[in-house]
Amino acid sequence: MEYDDKVHAVVSNNGSEHAIENAVPEKPDDVRRDKHGFPLFPQPTRFRDDPLNWPSWLKWLVLLQVSFLAMLGPFNSSVVNPALVPLAKLFHIPVNQASYQTTSVIVAVGISPLVWTPLANVYGRRPVYLLSTLIGIVATVGSGVAKTWTTLLVARVFSGVGVGAAMALGAATVNDMFFLHEKGLKMGVFTVFLTNGAHVGPVIGGYLVQKAGVRWAYYFPAIVNAVTFVIMVFAMPETLFSRSEKVLAQHKERTYMQMLFSFRRNALLDRSVHLRDFVRPFEMMKYPSVTLTCLYYTVSFAYSSILPAVTVAILFTRIYHFKTGAIGLMLGLPLLLGSACGEFLSGPFSDWFMYRYAKKHGGERKPEARLPASLGSLLLCPTGIIIYGVCLYHETHWMGPVMGMAIASFGLQLVTTVSYTYCSDCYKPQSGEISSLYNFWRQTFAFPLGFYALAFADEITIQWAWVTLALLTAVTSVGIVVLMIKGEAWRIRLGQPQFHKDI
Repeated sequence: MEYDDKVHAVVSNNGSEHAIENAVPEKPDDVRRDKHGFPLFPQPTRFRDDPLNWPSWLKWLVLLQVSFLAMLGPFNSSVVNPALVPLAKLFHIPVNQASYQTTSVIVAVGISPLVWTPLANVYGRRPVYLLSTLIGIVATVGSGVAKTWTTLLVARVFSGVGVGAAMALGAATVNDMFFLHEKGLKMGVFTVFLTNGAHVGPVIGGYLVQKAGVRWAYYFPAIVNAVTFVIMVFAMPETLFSRSEKVLAQHKERTYMQMLFSFRRNALLDRSVHLRDFVRPFEMMKYPSVTLTCLYYTVSFAYSSILPAVTVAILFTRIYHFKTGAIGLMLGLPLLLGSACGEFLSGPFSDWFMYRYAKKHGGERKPEARLPASLGSLLLCPTGIIIYGVCLYHETHWMGPVMGMAIASFGLQLVTTVSYTYCSDCYKPQSGEISSLYNFWRQTFAFPLGFYALAFADEITIQWAWVTLALLTAVTSVGIVVLMIKGEAWRIRLGQPQFHKDI
């Protein structure tokens, strides 16, 4: 009984008391453990087709596919970003309106997961990934062949609907396959792809447009999506797996091919889609662990990543007279390198913090133990944003603003990985809803940037405009410190959400 109580305490501190009823065997000897001897959470079932029991190579294969799909969302929208000037000439519009096609995708990506997530939580991740990717391919080709500005905007909206699914569902898929103690690294892989899609796109897009024309900024992402779709058909099995006693009692083990092409209900969930499921993400806002991290991530993402995306092409053309190819490098490489370096200190570092806490507390893994891994972002994000703006204002060497972008991107990766992982530790069954909420507010908050950033800079100078945005980022970071102090007490007092308890 003493051992069982300890296991219950571990699970309770991770905010998932319900899972222990179905996951932990009655006999202590049956408890599955990690390499350090601590009980695994969640406990896997006896079925080999349980994603927690998959071989490591298959888990990594699915993780990389899902992460790449998430990258293709921002990649799809950003390939054309270095070419806003020639895009404006092609469609005979003012250059400041050219970024509207990017913001159109941003809005669609933010809203569409509110529909995709409920469907994926009932009918499975795989059908949603396949259907959404198909929509993205068709719409992106439509963007490339568009003859009018209005047609292009409509096509970009549908493109955003297609590519938005993986950006929100990826975190839930990671939770389907991996145990709590290893999620920092695995979630880090997903988030580094998610963040860097918008950074890789301009590097390729700048020279691609310079050599082949603006329309190839749409054809190329469509081709990449099509190749990815073919791979998914044969290499992405279903990861959604019910752990309820009722479903497991009638579950029949599936082969690999059945996990690809069979959609038997008893392999998934014993429920259907309801209208309330489409607003579930917003119900998660009553939990401070979700709301405070979401606020900080949303603001940091907007001003550390999207701000350069919608301003670099115009400002670097005006100040440094760079051509499209060079602008793509200036936009993509510093953000890519900063994010990659940040990941070395986020995912693995947060897992290390979690292990250190568990070692000192008899195997207990408290979600708040991860949060110190993000503390560096409290300084890095605002500092990078300020350097970017001040250097442009004083027209320093181009390396100045580039370094600012890299520093901000470094900090953003700390925010992203730790926030996603922390929330999934707190509320694993609701990780799909949390990702959709993150995605909605991230995209919604970033959407107006293309309309007001440069106008704001023209009013009070780019130096003070960017300082103001940096201060907003710094203010929202206070929530992380508050959660380190009060997060556990708030989670215990508010309890667990009462939906998706069987995932």
